[in-house]
Amino acid sequence: MTQKLSSIKESFKIPIQYRHLIWILALKELKIRYRGSALGFFWSILNPLLLLLIYVFVFTVIFKASAKAYPVYLFVGLLPWNWFAGSINEATMSIVSSGAFVNKSTLPSEILIIVKVVSNFINYALSLPVLLLFIIIFGVSIGLPLIVFPVIVIIQFFITCGIGFFVAAWEVYYRDMQHIVMNLLQFLFFGMPIMYFEQQLPLKAQKLIFLNPLAYLMKSYQSIFYYNWFPKPFYLALLALVAIVVYILGFLYFRAHKEEFPELV
Repeated sequence: MTQKLSSIKESFKIPIQYRHLIWILALKELKIRYRGSALGFFWSILNPLLLLLIYVFVFTVIFKASAKAYPVYLFVGLLPWNWFAGSINEATMSIVSSGAFVNKSTLPSEILIIVKVVSNFINYALSLPVLLLFIIIFGVSIGLPLIVFPVIVIIQFFITCGIGFFVAAWEVYYRDMQHIVMNLLQFLFFGMPIMYFEQQLPLKAQKLIFLNPLAYLMKSYQSIFYYNWFPKPFYLALLALVAIVVYILGFLYFRAHKEEFPELV
């Protein structure tokens, strides 16, 4: 019990203690990702923008979606989703692709997962000015609810890291995990109100969708940037609790198995 409490304390200590290193590694990862590219970091903005244009064309031209400022609604959900999905995909491979680090470094290997989440967050942050530009162009009102935005970002950080710890550990033992994760993420994306409004679904389907905490997370972003509403405090508090629990459980699971990683990667 004492050891578990010590591990829980360390789970929150590591991101703070190694924050400068995590930031440096996250920036280095982005530089490597765009090395040799003529547009460089601009791809962080261009990629979600091109994806947005495709979805807008499909849903407004083909499916005749007529919601007010639909591109804003879509972009609001698409950006944090890209942060989440990109982080989880990369976290899955973070241990098996870093054998030298795992075997030789004295640093905690947990930071490898956190680096993936932070590097994808930087991508997300770089896209926010484009979102604000869309909000201005389409005349969407934003105001005081923006003060809740940092809280939602922190919640997403913890829930993403927590899931990342699980999938990174599983990939060490089951090398098919990366493919399973990719397919599950696609299924999850279409199962959340990002491209569509939940009101378009039958009541039973709405209830089913919101069994997923990530659906509440996306709804919170939409409340702030699209509806100009404060997210409901009860659901936000519940989401924060889920994020902390997932983070702690993921960290403890990872920590319980990490001694076996050097032999397997």
